[in-house]
Amino acid sequence: MEIPKFLDLAVDLETEISKLYELIAELSGDPPTASRLKAIANEELNHANALRRGKRYYEEFPDLFAGLIMDENQAVTGIEELRVFRASLGQGKIPLADSLEKLLAFEKRYERIHIGVSVKIAEPTLKNLFAGLSKGDQSHISVLKVLIESLG
Repeated sequence: MEIPKFLDLAVDLETEISKLYELIAELSGDPPTASRLKAIANEELNHANALRRGKRYYEEFPDLFAGLIMDENQAVTGIEELRVFRASLGQGKIPLADSLEKLLAFEKRYERIHIGVSVKIAEPTLKNLFAGLSKGDQSHISVLKVLIESLG
């Protein structure tokens, strides 16, 4: 997949997971949990903005970038799974713990993708961007584990 398309999909993914965090925060009924989830939602939007900046950088200096090998279906499937799960939250009451477990699974999956991309990309700016995204994923994973543990 071409780098611009991959970056567009990555922006979509970060935006979708941000919406999911926001919705689960609203449905949580627990103000401290909602606050933590909303903070992560904002971080996910910051990730999307960083990816947009990366795309602009790519558009200015395309010759600096090595080709990216990424399965487009994997990215598209991930975005669709986020949207389907978010829609399911509106259809019925899903326990908060189950929603947090699902978020944890998404974060673990995207951490692996971000790490893989940071290894494949040769251009230092995007390499650092994706390494940073994987660190953000690790932070989100830690927060989610604490929240899940606190629910018993």
